[in-house]
Amino acid sequence: MNNSLSSQGLEILIRHNLINLPLTQEGKPSLNILATVVNNLSYYGYALSETAYQGLNNCPDLAIISWWGGVEPVLPKITGDDQKMADFVVYKNFPQEVLAMSEAEYWLKQILMYWGLPNHYFTQSEVERPKLEDKLTFRVLHLAKPDSLEQIFNDLLYLPTRWTTQQSDDLVYLLPEFIEKVETDKIQFKENLVQILIYCLEQNQPIKVNSATDVLRLAVGLSAGDVSLRIPPKFRKFKRSERRFILNLLNQANNLLEDILRRPNLWKKLLYQLHPGDYKNQYPQVVAAYDQLYKGIKITTFNSQLEELLLAKDNQVLTLLKTRPGEFLRRLRHSLDLFGLAAVAAFQEVVPQLTIIQLVKLQGYLETINYRLYRTFPPQGNWTKLQVIEIKEGKPLEEEAIKQLLTAIAQEIKERITPIVPFVNLDPQTKLIKLQTNDSDLMPYGRGTAFLIPENIRFIRTASYWKTGETTYNIWYDNGWNFFDQEWKGLGSCCWIKPSFGKAAIFSGDPTNTKDAEGNACQLIDLYLDKLKEANVRYAVWNILCYSRLTFDQAEVFAALQWGEKPQTGQLFEPSRCQLAFPLQGDNFTKYIAYIDLSQNQLVYIDANLYANVSAASTNTQKLQETMPAFVEYLDTLPSVFDLFKHQPQTEDGLPVVYTDKDLSLVDNQSAYVFRPQNRDNQYESFSLSSLLTL
Repeated sequence: MNNSLSSQGLEILIRHNLINLPLTQEGKPSLNILATVVNNLSYYGYALSETAYQGLNNCPDLAIISWWGGVEPVLPKITGDDQKMADFVVYKNFPQEVLAMSEAEYWLKQILMYWGLPNHYFTQSEVERPKLEDKLTFRVLHLAKPDSLEQIFNDLLYLPTRWTTQQSDDLVYLLPEFIEKVETDKIQFKENLVQILIYCLEQNQPIKVNSATDVLRLAVGLSAGDVSLRIPPKFRKFKRSERRFILNLLNQANNLLEDILRRPNLWKKLLYQLHPGDYKNQYPQVVAAYDQLYKGIKITTFNSQLEELLLAKDNQVLTLLKTRPGEFLRRLRHSLDLFGLAAVAAFQEVVPQLTIIQLVKLQGYLETINYRLYRTFPPQGNWTKLQVIEIKEGKPLEEEAIKQLLTAIAQEIKERITPIVPFVNLDPQTKLIKLQTNDSDLMPYGRGTAFLIPENIRFIRTASYWKTGETTYNIWYDNGWNFFDQEWKGLGSCCWIKPSFGKAAIFSGDPTNTKDAEGNACQLIDLYLDKLKEANVRYAVWNILCYSRLTFDQAEVFAALQWGEKPQTGQLFEPSRCQLAFPLQGDNFTKYIAYIDLSQNQLVYIDANLYANVSAASTNTQKLQETMPAFVEYLDTLPSVFDLFKHQPQTEDGLPVVYTDKDLSLVDNQSAYVFRPQNRDNQYESFSLSSLLTL
């Protein structure tokens, strides 16, 4: 690992808490050079591990200067400092400048700015702010190894959940180097598989596809459609060579006719483009299935048998379900209601055929189902249309059935993990770390992951920044907070139309981006935690809304969250204070990013496109009052890192699995899973969760 890496390669390492060093290690740097690098890293919220620091301390000045020239441009991008958000805030002396205004003065100035008068008529000249004096917790960068990027690549490639945009971009960057090592049949998540298959085809690499539906997804992907098949695709006109290639895959696929009959209209569109009749002798299975599809010949399929037996309440359905473990998992609740312990016995036989991620999800469901107050489900994964049903009465699952199933699941997880992790030293706080879910957009951990707010933190500052290009009309991506008591009763909000919530939250002014040649704008909101508690607030929900009904994809939109001790000190955006920073993308008008639980002193990551009126956050308090209790209950049921390891024997010398290593001493090169590396003295081998989740 050396300083010849591209900026994207360096960025990938740093986002995984790793850093490369110069190859040259034949001298000592000057104290001034070393101190400059360390101070610059701390500005961005990073510190070198002791091992990495000592490695740098063995490099001559010229090597360090060259190395830093590659590293330094990456850090602003990761932390959001490259957006220069503070330059586009209306009131540069925020928050004091806004706190000093009366409500009438605030709105008079704001209206005149909306009318187009220059902002500097109504704002103070920027004054020098006191230096940052917060007690900071740095993210520790450990020394990368020669195979670090390959390990990151493998961890991402075989994730059993949909990649985030960032993960997908990282894989595209790394694929050219590692493509020959890709085993496509080990990629569990189908939409990920299609991305890799298309890339392999473009690079003339051989591919392997077993399922006819996977071939269908591939054809959709080649047509730039939605490979989840939620949106009806429009197939492009394939070249003759492409048609023959797809037909050959279909001819060798398993369950071709059954897969075709599951989505007949979609298959008619595809087969119409493929013209299988032109190749009657080469692809007989496809031609035969094509004929049956168009002639409407009815055959007995798995699904038709299944529905018939379920309708008749015939326990022979259990024998049929055992042939399709994934389908049995989806039908388990219905089967338990119909057949009780007989369904338990049948399902126990297929438990060894389910993936680890399926097992831990089912475990969470069984542990909570009889105690939940709500049912929540997003139709076809669309959180904007989230459905919430209050469970007033209903037939609970038999406790004996739950007990037997949980015992079988625990035993299977333990047996599968033991060859890799026979013993574990498990931190209870890993319950706060949720495993990544299929519809996560922003971060490489699951929604519901909680970040502990340090005791010294007194304020939280959130930002929405956007750049639209030159525009003749104002465009807004509004930063907002909604506040609730412990029963989720709405107490108020802070947003552009409600610029303050007493003295507990304050808005930085509504920007008018027509006045900037590139259409830049930024909104800040400060929350003062002690004052929120005084106002009886327990929950605060952060959201960004596309007021102008231009989706996030139609501009450059960025979100950031900082926390600190003294809001008037330091710059308006201090990367060392920043806890969350990411671009917002997608064909959506809303993003609910996180909520704060002041009672638990936690920031909980949401990442959901929940429904909202985009005119202002204040208009959504009632809706959130109805949906958030159910949504938070749903988050609590999602599997955590703790759930993955809790069945392993626990010993002091077992694999450390911890939320942070701040107070933990690790032996050099010891394997450990650390969610938040904060101990400079540790130099450990990061344990990959993917090695377990793909079992």
